[in-house]
Amino acid sequence: MLNANHKLYQLSESIDWVFLEEAITGLMTQPHQDQWRLVAGSIYLKSFYDLSTAEVIKEWSVCPYYRFFCSGDVKTGRADVFPVLPAVLDKLSLSLSGEGYDAMIKALLVPTALQKNQPLKSSLTIH
Repeated sequence: MLNANHKLYQLSESIDWVFLEEAITGLMTQPHQDQWRLVAGSIYLKSFYDLSTAEVIKEWSVCPYYRFFCSGDVKTGRADVFPVLPAVLDKLSLSLSGEGYDAMIKALLVPTALQKNQPLKSSLTIH
């Protein structure tokens, strides 16, 4: 059972995943479109924690919050096996640069601002 007060759990719940799926699946190659959340989640984690692909994959195997964040479910497959090869994850991440990354920023910021009934600020930074 995950702690709903954990930062990654709360962040996962605040992202507009439905919007993000609609925005980025068309940017990904057909055989990997169903892994859109894994890719987006990995990109977010790499950015938030300044991690490499290898580090995200390593943490995936030991941290249920990483698995939840990247899938919405901690019971996704085997915890010790990352669902895609590192090179494939990097290639899919590159396919999202530009338009996909813009959608990821919007999906991250808009729900948070709306929940607080505050206008978006152009100078928001993520630490």
